[in-house]
Amino acid sequence: MWNDTALKKLFLASTPLIDVRSPVEFKEGSLPHSINLPIMNDEERTLVGTCYKEKGQAAAMKLGHELVSGAIKQSRIEAWANYINANPETQVFCFRGGLRSQISCQWMREAGIERQPIEGGFKKMRRFFLSKIEEAPLLPLFRLGGCTGSGKTQVLHQIKNAIDLEKLASHRGSAFGDNGVQPSQVRFENELSLEMMKAQDFTIVEDESAVIGKLTIPKRFFLHMRNSPLIVLKSNEETRIKNIFEEYVVASEFLTMNNALERIARRLGGARFKEVTEELKLAFEKPKTIDSHAGWISALLRYYYDPFYERDIKRQASQIIFEGSTNEILEFISDSIASKNR
Repeated sequence: MWNDTALKKLFLASTPLIDVRSPVEFKEGSLPHSINLPIMNDEERTLVGTCYKEKGQAAAMKLGHELVSGAIKQSRIEAWANYINANPETQVFCFRGGLRSQISCQWMREAGIERQPIEGGFKKMRRFFLSKIEEAPLLPLFRLGGCTGSGKTQVLHQIKNAIDLEKLASHRGSAFGDNGVQPSQVRFENELSLEMMKAQDFTIVEDESAVIGKLTIPKRFFLHMRNSPLIVLKSNEETRIKNIFEEYVVASEFLTMNNALERIARRLGGARFKEVTEELKLAFEKPKTIDSHAGWISALLRYYYDPFYERDIKRQASQIIFEGSTNEILEFISDSIASKNR
């Protein structure tokens, strides 16, 4: 039943999923649209696993039923039931579609909820997602480049087939973009694979480095990106300062921004780091406005981000196919699609 066609339909429909694996397994790697409602918590799973190694499956199952019984068992059934009642299309899985999901579904049936576990479980679905990244034909791709703060993300959000890699990575791709809550590498790859499946005719992504925060873009996809045509968004300094202020500064405090600045201190150099740090401190002592923060933002662009960008864009000059404003780029993309479909 659960072949590639069925799995693609399942995920493209944004079908809710209950992952009954333990919390630590879910944290290490999860699937799009999944929620972790485990049949056993981490401690219970460890105890059962140890018992399995020492005494075999029958003893481990017996211990599992003893650990998850009475009020504990009832609370877990209720959690599944509440989620399924709110999301009637929900499917259930464990690691291989084995005992944990089978027992979970059995308990649900006893409570009046008919469910069958997804055959092959997480392992099968993980292979499905990896195959789309590593083997499936890749759509034509455009890269969107531009100076830091030029508004590339806002442009992407206006294009239907765009993939927002920074959103998938939960990181805004710079020293100041870390919010400390990135997904696992496995989750990132699974989400990227799904976005690739959703795209039609072409894909457009922001021109990223191979690593976003702590996450690595899959090698095949990254090479495809780097070999693809480059579109450059042009923005003036005033617009860039406004974008950076709104995206990074408005919701931040001095300590957060200062810590980010310290991460690039060596690259800035002592004198420039001191200058930007002092301006940053003074800015946060004033009312939080663009005018009060424009000085240090402008200096950081001039000393740090723009030199890196200028060197990178020179190396890629032969791949640039278009440069323009937001509206000009949107028009260019629209015209490119129209001519391809004629």
